[in-house]
Amino acid sequence: MVLPSAQGIPVAKIADVTFTSTDRVPDVTRNVNTDGHP
Repeated sequence: MVLPSAQGIPVAKIADVTFTSTDRVPDVTRNVNTDGHP
């Protein structure tokens, strides 16, 4: 999720290809940015 996010791919598309919700994608990327892990 982090790499596509960094590449500017929309959250909805990332959620679709990773089989998760659109709420989860920003949570994961935020956690990686602050903690270094999902």
